[in-house]
Amino acid sequence: MSSGKTAEDPSWKTREQASENQYARSKEQEQLKAIRDELANKQPAKSELDKDFEGGFGGQEDLEDRYATTSGEH
Repeated sequence: MSSGKTAEDPSWKTREQASENQYARSKEQEQLKAIRDELANKQPAKSELDKDFEGGFGGQEDLEDRYATTSGEH
């Protein structure tokens, strides 16, 4: 086969495309691993550590209960 005919060979195109896909996938996997490692080593934000998700009254701790009375009347 002459050099010009190699690029037209369907089996060569398939092998070349598979090789390119494999290279791209390996690069993506490396990038994802780097991102996962970075997130695993990252300290959580201070606001996440300060307050428990279930704690408190949803930011309404300072509101007065307008129906509460000392005599029991409503």
